[in-house]
Amino acid sequence: MASDTDIKGYASLGDDINKQKADGSEETKQGIVSKKLPELTLDMSNADIIKLTDKWESDWKDSPKKTDWEKQIEENEKYWLGKQHDLPKELIDGRPDADNLIFESLETFLPQSTRRNPEPLVSLDNSEKDENGNENPIHSKYILKVKCRLADLADKNKLRLKLKKGARHWAIYQLGVAKFGWDLDKDIPIVRIIRPKRMILDPDATIDEDGYNGDRAGEYRKLPASKILALIGEDETPETTEAKKAITDKVGIDTGTSISFVEWWTPQYMCWKLDKTILFKKKNPHWNYDHNATKTQVDDYGNETTGQEEMEGINHFMTPQMPFSFLSVFNLGDQPMDKTSLIGQNLANQDRINKRNKQIDKNADDMNGGMVVSLGRSGLTQPQAKGVTASLRKGGTVLIPDGAPREAIDRYPAPGLPPDVYNQLADTRNRLRDIFGIRGSSAAGLETEDSVRGKILNRGSDSDRIGGGVTEYLEQFADDIYNWFVQLLYVYDTGFQFVAGAKPPKIVVSVKEGSLLPKDSTSIANQALELAKLNRISNVDLYKRLEYPNPEELAANVWLEANAPHLLYKDNPMVQEAMAMAQAAAVEKNANETAESDKSHARGMEKEQFKSDLKKEQGGRSILSEVPANNAAGP
Repeated sequence: MASDTDIKGYASLGDDINKQKADGSEETKQGIVSKKLPELTLDMSNADIIKLTDKWESDWKDSPKKTDWEKQIEENEKYWLGKQHDLPKELIDGRPDADNLIFESLETFLPQSTRRNPEPLVSLDNSEKDENGNENPIHSKYILKVKCRLADLADKNKLRLKLKKGARHWAIYQLGVAKFGWDLDKDIPIVRIIRPKRMILDPDATIDEDGYNGDRAGEYRKLPASKILALIGEDETPETTEAKKAITDKVGIDTGTSISFVEWWTPQYMCWKLDKTILFKKKNPHWNYDHNATKTQVDDYGNETTGQEEMEGINHFMTPQMPFSFLSVFNLGDQPMDKTSLIGQNLANQDRINKRNKQIDKNADDMNGGMVVSLGRSGLTQPQAKGVTASLRKGGTVLIPDGAPREAIDRYPAPGLPPDVYNQLADTRNRLRDIFGIRGSSAAGLETEDSVRGKILNRGSDSDRIGGGVTEYLEQFADDIYNWFVQLLYVYDTGFQFVAGAKPPKIVVSVKEGSLLPKDSTSIANQALELAKLNRISNVDLYKRLEYPNPEELAANVWLEANAPHLLYKDNPMVQEAMAMAQAAAVEKNANETAESDKSHARGMEKEQFKSDLKKEQGGRSILSEVPANNAAGP
């Protein structure tokens, strides 16, 4: 029988000693709601930094929020892969379920939500305009330069694919993470989408429309030992010597071996930690700090004076920031990742679909019917009866010693499933697609809708669902990426630190509202064709909306065919021959018309001369005829 001590010891297992509370009571509590922790600074010793970062890491690992989150995302990933827990036994070898609606819905949803490139918008801050709201022409040129550079960086970073990857991570892992840096090989700003499992976050932080409000963030990274040693540098200080020793003790002379470590960030500082060693630490490298610069001045007499002048660091951001951006949608403000996901809300629907499919498969397998064999009337033994069943299923012949076949062997066909089973399966599939917002976008959704108007309404409903629910968050995600590109250009590209020899103006970088909204390509094409009939759209815009790969070239060819066909078809010999013949015929026609005109002109001149001569003759005769008359009238 258990003693009182044993009972008390068992009961104490449920006490909250040394456990973190997750009931949310700290939200309404006044005073200190966390353990007292110092702030990371470069003045701290490496030992103190190790203690602090170890505490940060343990807080995240031991947090019940992280534990619950990992259970959720593990199940989400399995269902996306089709490895559901209730699959038929014949599918346990790892092949996904043939009716995995979660995978279909997510991979239909992602192209819809990332169909178009986010269009960067760059404008001058109002504080940089004059009192009449006019811009400096130099500033206007600078804004155009930034906008073109951002569009170029979006293409080089394959931004649309990065957004799709981040959205997929968000859907499965309930968090999308983008990290920013400078690519030394390509000499451009870069963005990388990293797995959320590699992050170490503040469990008490949240992610909202203003971003991540935690004071630190860590990432599990790995690099070849040679690169780590190169970044540590050649300086022989006690700290660098200790860091190099920690690396060489692990890899020896095999410096190509990859080493895993933790990279810690705060807005002001960053460091690399390997076990109980600080490999590297410095101020935030993505920020231009104020510094002293040597400046030489020449007076009116040619005398040079050299001195130190404090130079203000040029930055796009107002304050230093950690180089991360997070995509979170279904966040209630009590943890740094979503509480649920589109996949998590559809697990029960997928289970129901799997269950109904198994019912239908089992009933279809039983359509051939079960068999009953009478051993007494058929004269068969039990092993022989099993062979009879197999033979009849294959269409073979069975001989029985005595008795009527119907009395010896009989079939019992399975009854058909009621229509409600199929109706519930179809309804569950539709409900799953509705939650993702892709019912009218999937092939099954288009097939079940008979009218064209119904198809258009379904697609419009999908666009509103995705655009209003997720796309606006993706646009803000892209907005953060573009702003980080500008900040990194200011820090690492000296060409962007000045404009016309002066400090660049304050600019506002954003994403055009609605540029990522899902749009039905068929509707867009029909609208473009209607505008073309009314002559209210240019050819190049028409071809762009019709999504031709080379709209500018097509529009130019249309213009050339109408205005200068000899330039468009200059490489075709038959066309050139026809055009030469037409040109020769035109020249001959012009020559004939010129000759005929000359002849007509000559005939006209002769006719005019004849008329003139005739008038002269007629005028002379009339005068002579009037003289005798006058003479006759005299006395």
